[in-house]
Amino acid sequence: MITGIYVTGQGVQPNGSTIPGANAIVSPTGLVKIDRSQVLTDPDNINNAQTFIVHSTYMRELSDKATFKNITYYQHLEREEIAQNSFVEIIDGADTAQNRVELAYQWNNDQNTIVAADIRYNKVLGYSQFTTEADLPIDLTGPIENRRIPLTAEQQARLVELRPGVFVSPGAQYDIDGDGNGDYSLSDTTDSTSWQTGLAIQHNSQWTDKLSTSIGYRADFYDVEARDALAPQGQIAASDSINEMLESGQISISYQLSDFITTYASASYNESTSNSMAGGTTLGANNQISSQNFATENTLTEVGIKYSPNDNAWYVDAAVFDQKRSLRNRDGSNTGIRTKGFEAQAFYDADPYWFSAGYSYLDARYDNSASSQDTVQVADAFDNSRPDIIAGTGIGAPNFASFAPSNSRVQGLPEQSLTINGGIAITEKWQAGFSGLYTKSYPLDYLATVYIRDQYTLNINTRYDFSEQTSVRLDVNNVTDQKNWRPVFEGGYFGSTLVYPELPINATLTLQHSF
Repeated sequence: MITGIYVTGQGVQPNGSTIPGANAIVSPTGLVKIDRSQVLTDPDNINNAQTFIVHSTYMRELSDKATFKNITYYQHLEREEIAQNSFVEIIDGADTAQNRVELAYQWNNDQNTIVAADIRYNKVLGYSQFTTEADLPIDLTGPIENRRIPLTAEQQARLVELRPGVFVSPGAQYDIDGDGNGDYSLSDTTDSTSWQTGLAIQHNSQWTDKLSTSIGYRADFYDVEARDALAPQGQIAASDSINEMLESGQISISYQLSDFITTYASASYNESTSNSMAGGTTLGANNQISSQNFATENTLTEVGIKYSPNDNAWYVDAAVFDQKRSLRNRDGSNTGIRTKGFEAQAFYDADPYWFSAGYSYLDARYDNSASSQDTVQVADAFDNSRPDIIAGTGIGAPNFASFAPSNSRVQGLPEQSLTINGGIAITEKWQAGFSGLYTKSYPLDYLATVYIRDQYTLNINTRYDFSEQTSVRLDVNNVTDQKNWRPVFEGGYFGSTLVYPELPINATLTLQHSF
C-alpha cells in the first residue's frame, strides 16, 4: 500500500558539510507524509531544447521489375540543461544528415531482392558534468537550498569553466602536476564527427504456397574522430580517431501449416555502437576512443505461431524468444544482458469495433556480467540511530557500488505486463478509443530491496477528422489517477537512489494538418 510516508533528515558528508555529496549519512529525524509533487526539481533549473527535422522520400519505377527509392533526412538539435544539483548537459549543436538509396528488383512473382547504400554524417559539440551529483542524502521536506550543490574550489579545479558559473568536464584527461595521475573529472564532453557508410542486401523468396524465406546482410564502415571541446588553459586539446566495420545479418522462415495456422522462425545478429549525448563519441581517460564503443553485440532467436481462421474478424499469435544484448554503462563499458521471453496477442477487428490484448513475460538477467549502481542500497544513506524508523547501515551514499559478474535478474524491468487497446468508429470522421497497461511488481535495485508494486494505467482518446489533411485528437491519460512509479534509467543505475512519480490524470490536445 502506498502511504506517502517519508523519512526526514539531511545528509552530512564525512567533512561535516550538509551539502549533498558522496558518502553522506542521514540521521533520521522523523516520519512525515509528503505530496507526490514534492520532488527534486528546482525552480531555478534550466532545461530546454530546440530541434528541426527535414525528411524527404523519392520513388520511381524504373521498369516493370525495378523500383528506385531515395530517402533523405536531416536534423539539427540544441539543448541546455543546467541543474542546481550540479548536473550540466549542453548540446551546443548536433547535426545529423543521412541519405539512403534503395533498388528493389522483382525477379519473378516469387523472388525479389533489395540492395541499399547509406551514408550518414553526425557532428556533435557538447559539454557535460555529472560527477558531483548526490541525490539520496537530500531531505525533500527541508528548504530548497538543501538540495543544491555549489561546487567547492577543489571540485572546480577538476573541471573547466565553460562560462561564468557553469563548470563542465573537459573532453580528455590531463596530468597537470606530473604525478602520473589525471587531474580532472570526466563526463561526456566532446567535439566529435563520424561518417558511417552502410551497404545492405535482402532477398525474399516465396518457395511454395506455404513456405517463404527472407535473408539479409549489412555492413557499416565507421570513420570517427573525437576532440576535446574544452581543454584546460595551457593544455593542447587531445584528439583521437578510429575506423571500424560492424556487421549484421538476419534470416527468417515462414511456413503455413494449414489454412488457419502459420509458423515462423527468425534469427539475427547485430553489431552496433554505444554513444554519449546526441550520438557523440567521447575520449576515455587514456585520451583515446574506446573500442568498446563499437563492441555492442546483439543476437536474437525467435519462434512464433499465428492462428487466423478464414472469414473471421479475429486472430491470435504467440512467440518465444532468446536475446543477448549489451547495455552501455556510465563509464563507457558494456554489460551483457540475456533475456528470454514469451509474448502473446489477440486481435479483433469488426467494423466499427476493434480490440487487442497482449501479454509479455521477460526473464532478463546479467549474462555473467558485472553491474553497477549509484548506491548499494537505500539503507546506506542512514545511520542506525532510529531503528524504529529505518535500520541504516551507516555506509553513506552515494557510494558508487559495483557488483561482481553474475546471472542476477536485471533491475528496473517488469517481468510481466499486460496491454489492452480498443476503439470504435462512431462515424466516418469520429473515432474513440482506450488503452491500458498493467505491470507486475518488479525490483528497482540490484539487491531487490526496493520494489515498484503492481500497477496499471488506463488512457482514453478521441479523434475527429475534418478532412484528409486536418484532424484534432484529445488524449486523457491515467484517467483513474493512479499513483504510479517508474525507474529513472533502464538497468537500474539509480534504482537504490531515485524513482520517478508518474503524472496524475492529464490531457493532451493535438491539432494536425498535413500539407
